[in-house]
Amino acid sequence: MSAFALVAEPDPALSAAQVAVVDALGLVPLVAQDGERAIWLLRRFGTPALLVSALSLPVVDGFEVLDWLRSRIAGRGAKVIVTSPFPELRAFAGALHEHLGIGAILPRNVSADTLRVVAEALLAGAEMPAPLSEATLSTSQVNSVRSMQEGPKDPRLDWFVRSAAEELHASVVVALVAQGEGRVIVSAVGMDGRRWPVLGGIGRHVLGAGETLVVADAFAHPFFQGDVSVMEGLVRGFAAAPVLDAAGRTRGMLCVIEPKARLRIGPEGLGRLAERARLIGTAIPSVEPGVGRLLRASRRRIIEALPDSAPISSPR
Repeated sequence: MSAFALVAEPDPALSAAQVAVVDALGLVPLVAQDGERAIWLLRRFGTPALLVSALSLPVVDGFEVLDWLRSRIAGRGAKVIVTSPFPELRAFAGALHEHLGIGAILPRNVSADTLRVVAEALLAGAEMPAPLSEATLSTSQVNSVRSMQEGPKDPRLDWFVRSAAEELHASVVVALVAQGEGRVIVSAVGMDGRRWPVLGGIGRHVLGAGETLVVADAFAHPFFQGDVSVMEGLVRGFAAAPVLDAAGRTRGMLCVIEPKARLRIGPEGLGRLAERARLIGTAIPSVEPGVGRLLRASRRRIIEALPDSAPISSPR
């Protein structure tokens, strides 16, 4: 087979843009929308000249794909670009870039021109500068989780959560929606809703970036295996999509959880989860007076209040 590039990205539109870039570089593009398919293609076709992979992939995580590739001697010749919308995951990948053979770490919304320039440089043998440490989400203990007041139940939110559990065949579904300053509406299926603060490490990333986050197996994930929700046995695999208002501002999240097994949700399931989260934002508007100010304040307070993820592992 001619020199090829493997693009591992669950979003079809973004994947198509990345495929166009590698195609213009003269490489045969192979496409995977989940990590399991990515590893299958690597087994089938061998080492790619270039791997462009999201760090958050369904079924099998991006970190696991990189680990699998680096465990093969032949795989160490691949040039690797990883993308993520989550600053803390990019910074964490930067700390492991030598161990995992990562050549460049880019934001998920990087332009096609930038991706092309970086890919060309790597393929030409250029040494990219070591990834810079990025500012992470606030870790100050300004507010305790207990300072957030849970608002009254909303039957509309309960309906969305129940229907998401049925549609996605999920053991646990939790929704958190900011509703005015200092208040959050909570609905849960398969879990005691009062335990929602333990999902803080997940929520901080989703609220901060306003993007869907999926981790198929947090037990094996080098970053999330140290999260309090994982260490307490509440979460093994999860996918969380942001709840957005009409202006595109993040108000909360809709989270699907598997407590004991790997989460097998695929790209289509992620799309349905994100669509459900968007519908929640439309169906349950925030309080009307000063809505913009209140939404900004609620989002900021939730991010500050929720505890950090605490990665405790060393490179595998």
